[in-house]
Amino acid sequence: MPLLRSFLGGLRALFSKDRQNLELDEELRDYLATATQHKMRSGMSYADALRASRVEMGSMETVKENVRTSGWESALESLWQDMRYGIRQLLKSPGFSTAAILTLALGIGGNTAIFTLVRAVLLKPLDYRAPGELVYLSLDNPRQIINKQSVTVLRYEETRRAATSFSDVGAFLWSSESMILSGVDPPEALRGARVSANFLEILGVKPSLGRSFLAEEDKPAARPVAMISSGLWKRRFGADPQVAGRLAEVDATPYTIVGVLPESFTFPFPGVDVWVTRPSESSALPSRFWRFVTTLVVFGRLKPGITLEAAKSELDVLNQRYMSDNPGRTDAIPGTVIRIRPLKERIVSNVRPMLWLLFGAVGLVLLIACANIAGLVLARAASRSHEFAIRAALGAKRGRLIQQLLVESSILALIGGALGGLLAVWFVNILPFLGAPALPRAEAIQVDGVVLAFNAAVALGTGILFGLFPALEVSRPHLSDALRVTGPMGSRSSTGWRLLVAGFNGRELLVVGQVALSIVLLVGAGLLIQSVARLRTVDLGFRPDHLLTMKLSLPNVRYETREKRVAFYAELERNVKAQPGTSHVALMRSIPTDPAIFTNVNIVGRAAVSEREQPSAQLQSVTPDYFAVLGIAVRRGRPLAARDNSLGAPPAIVINETFARTFWPGYPAGPDPVGQRMGEGADRIASAEIVGVVADVHEAGVDAPTAAEFYVPMAVHAPRISYLAVRTVGPPQAVVSTVRKQVLAVDPDQPISEVRTMNEILDATLGQRRLAMLLLVVFSAIAVLLASIGLYGVMAYNVELRTPEIGLRRALGADPMHIVKLIIKRAVGLTLMGIAIGVAVALALTRTMQAFVFEISPSDHATIAGVSIGFAVVAIVSSSIPVWRAVRVDPMTALRS
Repeated sequence: MPLLRSFLGGLRALFSKDRQNLELDEELRDYLATATQHKMRSGMSYADALRASRVEMGSMETVKENVRTSGWESALESLWQDMRYGIRQLLKSPGFSTAAILTLALGIGGNTAIFTLVRAVLLKPLDYRAPGELVYLSLDNPRQIINKQSVTVLRYEETRRAATSFSDVGAFLWSSESMILSGVDPPEALRGARVSANFLEILGVKPSLGRSFLAEEDKPAARPVAMISSGLWKRRFGADPQVAGRLAEVDATPYTIVGVLPESFTFPFPGVDVWVTRPSESSALPSRFWRFVTTLVVFGRLKPGITLEAAKSELDVLNQRYMSDNPGRTDAIPGTVIRIRPLKERIVSNVRPMLWLLFGAVGLVLLIACANIAGLVLARAASRSHEFAIRAALGAKRGRLIQQLLVESSILALIGGALGGLLAVWFVNILPFLGAPALPRAEAIQVDGVVLAFNAAVALGTGILFGLFPALEVSRPHLSDALRVTGPMGSRSSTGWRLLVAGFNGRELLVVGQVALSIVLLVGAGLLIQSVARLRTVDLGFRPDHLLTMKLSLPNVRYETREKRVAFYAELERNVKAQPGTSHVALMRSIPTDPAIFTNVNIVGRAAVSEREQPSAQLQSVTPDYFAVLGIAVRRGRPLAARDNSLGAPPAIVINETFARTFWPGYPAGPDPVGQRMGEGADRIASAEIVGVVADVHEAGVDAPTAAEFYVPMAVHAPRISYLAVRTVGPPQAVVSTVRKQVLAVDPDQPISEVRTMNEILDATLGQRRLAMLLLVVFSAIAVLLASIGLYGVMAYNVELRTPEIGLRRALGADPMHIVKLIIKRAVGLTLMGIAIGVAVALALTRTMQAFVFEISPSDHATIAGVSIGFAVVAIVSSSIPVWRAVRVDPMTALRS
């Protein structure tokens, strides 16, 4: 028989002293080991054993190629053969392979998905020329607790003139402008940006059509010019290639379109439709304030070779000079320092903590997955220890055995990584539907070549991570134990990992690690769940239900006087109030969560101080029904009345309780603020009567503290940009079309924008926390599932190993509860050790959660205790099946095995 002749030839070579025959001996040892194993297990003849070995390991020639160890070509051939053999081994265990691949897909896919966000938002350079040279300036004042403050026009002009560290310096208005494209049907509300004429030159960007702004177009008397976005060009101008030079009516003013910007251009804000010059001319402020209010963000490009430190030193000198020359300016308050930071920091700083938190959390999930799979691989490899022992006894090199096992684990990881890549693509596609906050640089979020390379690297690294230690263990078997016993018991005799810590072996320590990492994730998720729950129970000071809001932007050209704006608001309020489905209607300068305006205030009759030293408070202008529309409680006095909102009426003011406590510290005891008189600087009111005190409203957001605030009638402070709020009888969205028609009835060229319910607005403020909470809960659930499976696997394996012992105990009369305690004690020990380590790590990482929690300590003991107890219950439940099996062990069957 050919196989038998080959086998006999191998035996002759085994005892031959010829060098070539010794080399052949090396090549045949693995083959012989497998054949010997088959014979020892089943008692079959050597011929039958060789046939079985051939089915398992392939032809003799394949085996020869499979054990070559010299030369690059031989190494590649060896690797290829290991891959083929590894695939065959994995196909023989479809249950193990499927579980491992799905587990890895979750871990690797989660890491790839979050890395996609991290890379696009945080790591990828800005899409501008030499982005590392782009910086922006801001003002900090530790004494006043002021951070990232904008600057005045004068400081910007002096910085641009005197700073030598920059090749060019520009500015933009700190917030976007609300503009109207009229003269078209229907009119459209646009988002505009006011920028200095040189902004494209600083960024190194060229328009896709037309030209950039000219320097003379930045002067106050220059003709109005604009650049438009690619989206607006396609949407309202039909992608006209000759659009440059056309006129467009923006805010009732003819603007000359000079260029179209590239499709992905989002500077200085995402979603901008139109860019105009003269950044100091904010439409939200009267012109008398333009040069004195801090509304400009200064940015620039450093000269080549100039470092941030060198530029900072020069700016410090200029700052001291400016503060000495302009002691009365709002951006020259004593203690003011200037900061210079990379421009990218301004764009991504708001989401940086959230993304790194999620990246760290999903990394923990991957480690848990690796520990889980390592336990499975160790158990599976241990079942082949008899085979490896025979190979080693016949001279197979340890590196060859390690390579085989690492190839198998790498195949698992690569398949799991491929599925994980598909999972990442799916995640990126559904991200907008998860209620996620608007991420900066969202246009760059995509699964590209770099992300796929990261996915492949993580997959390979994961395969090595979870495969290396099991490979090191089973490739160094106890030869005497493995060769002394055959069959399943022989396999089990050498499966324990030699590493022992606190009485636990290696596979049990992997479970301890899974439990610890799961506790860290659960504590983070628990803190975020409690924070979001508490945010939803905050007393906002108003009722957000059945409240519809929309934005109105009146063009200065048509509504240049206060009288015209007041007349428009009065007619609109009257018309909307008469419509069915509405109960109350009001107009206001801003809605909760909108940027606020602060102005200096003084109490009449108190010691006079300079305007600069006067305290400030938030200004809100409203129509009289404002308090009824929002459901704000009146604590004292009365709300504003219709007579207060007429031109020429004696000025009346309503204050909130924080304002009352600030200026009358004894409130609600002591002097009554109602009837007192105050002055405010925004409208130059020297003396106005305080007619009422109302409840505090969280104007800056749900999680922001209330500020001192006062309300003036819309007739006193009639802003160009305002909000219409409608309290509805039924669903708010049902009256949107009705309200829009009434706005157009008053002014056919007046659109509305930002139509949202108040609940939608408030939900948006929780976007980061909600997304972080959602993903942490998902990650934690996966972690708990994997850790529970790992604990179950270890306990089930321990029960299997101890079956003879359990049978003996039962035969000697051991009570079933004694067996239960014997098994459950081990599970509890593993769980408690993991919980202790996890709690310690969670406490060490509490600082990273500080920015995400609300009214709860990151080291909250109740959360940690609840998570620990909950996980302990889960661990006991996951161990119940192995315990049940241990109790049902038949003594005679166990002893017979």
